[in-house]
This record gives sequence, C-alpha cells and structure tokens, in this order.
Amino acid sequence: MSQTLQDEQNIVDTLKSQFGKKILEAEVQQERRINVKVADPDHLEVLSFAMKKWQAWHLIAISSVDKPDGVIAAVYHFDVRPPFGGQVAISMNLMIDCDNRDNPKLASAYNLINGAEFFEREAHDLMGIVFEGNPNLSKLILPDDFPEGVYPLRKDFLLEIQKEELAKKEKKKR
Repeated sequence: MSQTLQDEQNIVDTLKSQFGKKILEAEVQQERRINVKVADPDHLEVLSFAMKKWQAWHLIAISSVDKPDGVIAAVYHFDVRPPFGGQVAISMNLMIDCDNRDNPKLASAYNLINGAEFFEREAHDLMGIVFEGNPNLSKLILPDDFPEGVYPLRKDFLLEIQKEELAKKEKKKR
C-alpha cells in the first residue's frame, strides 16, 4: 500500500476492528475517499463512532440511490477526518440499503448530526425513503400538490410527456 493511502486504510481497518461483521463492505476508493456499507440501523453507530473518534462533524450530503438491482439506498457523505492541523480531509460514503423497495425505511440520523434533517427530507421527497425518527419529512423540493407516492428520482418514474412519447412510438411500430 502506498504511503499516500495509509491514513485511509487505517480508518477502514479501525472500522472493521470496531464493528466486525456490521461492516458489510469497506474499501479505500481513492485518495481521501472511503466507501463503507452497513445495514440499518448500524449506520447510526458508525456515524456516532466517527464523530467521537475522528471529530467527523461535517455532513456533506445524503444521497438516495435507486440501484440497478432495484434496491433503494441512502448514502451519507461526510468528512470522517476534517481538515484540521494541516491534515487533508478524508471523506466517507456510508451506504445503507433499504429492506423494502415498496416501503423504504431507515433510522434517522437527525439526533446525531446537524444537517441530517434537511438531507433526509430531500431523500424522502425525491426517493420515498422514510427516515424513522426525523420529526419533519414534509415536502422540501416538490410542490405541495405533487402526487403522493410518486418519486421522481426512482428509475421507474416517467413524466406524463415521456409516457405520451413512448405511446406514440409503440403506435408507430404497429
């Protein structure tokens, strides 16, 4: 292992040692980037540990993903090692799969890390993930009159205009 990735690998090794089988996957993606996958609600333990161990206070974003295998997931992006004391930041992408595509739920990080409420609201709004424990999952981006149960970031979402275009193409084939 090159010296430049040693800090990243030490973080991965520490997480594996601390959490054992709760770490489903962990790898150094590249310099300054670590990917970790855990099950719900183990992400809350990992976040809490990272905050205590490495002062991981900066939540960059929470992404929601409709993976190719049809699983809905959330990815918490945060600086596991903030840029203090002349050190460069190391960011972690912490992925958690939802068990049920039709009713995706995950434990909320609202009580752990500032900013989680906002990002969880966005993922709820656009992908339909219910973050249990988040006190405010009201619409954030979509208009209030947007249909309930319709999530525009899911792969199976089609706008009415797209449906019309597909219908026209099917008609032409006949």
